[in-house]
Amino acid sequence: MPFWTSALSEPRRQHRFLLTFPTLTSIDGEYSYQPYLAKMVTKPSYDISETPHKFLGNTYYYPGTVEWQPIDATIVNAVNPDGNRLLLDALTKSGYLMPTDQEAVFFNTGQAPGTVNKADSVGALGNVVIEELNGQGGLIGTWDLKNAFLKSAKFGNLDYAGDDILNIEMSIRYDWAEYKVGEAVAAAADA
Repeated sequence: MPFWTSALSEPRRQHRFLLTFPTLTSIDGEYSYQPYLAKMVTKPSYDISETPHKFLGNTYYYPGTVEWQPIDATIVNAVNPDGNRLLLDALTKSGYLMPTDQEAVFFNTGQAPGTVNKADSVGALGNVVIEELNGQGGLIGTWDLKNAFLKSAKFGNLDYAGDDILNIEMSIRYDWAEYKVGEAVAAAADA
């Protein structure tokens, strides 16, 4: 039976989602990311490599390794919480030091300056989760990005001729994604 003949069936909608970064906060704790800032996020995707094998004039293909593709997200660059500061502090929490800070660490403490590393980068964002919602706000499904870290951030363009909201575009790399069916789907299946 087609979905449009049943009132219990509903297609997923692009505008019903939450994007969470639980540890995306400023270093001093003054600002923290809020899910209402998210404007857009691509859902996880993967590619499987292939290995050809030639035999007697024919080519046969075998699946190889799985590679999860980065996701892109756009968030509003708010004044409070300050989006610029949140993402620059996430870069610092990832192990990056501005050149002037590297000198201060090295000369004042004798400690070798660190660099961006995976453990600190993953900790800067926390457990990145994309939640898909239904029309009543119930949870349809959850994408949990494992070992996610910020790959790039673009802070937008300033323009006297425009009056648009300023956005931050991010690319997030992760090792793999897990999907879990939400309670709203389970409840609808039981009905």
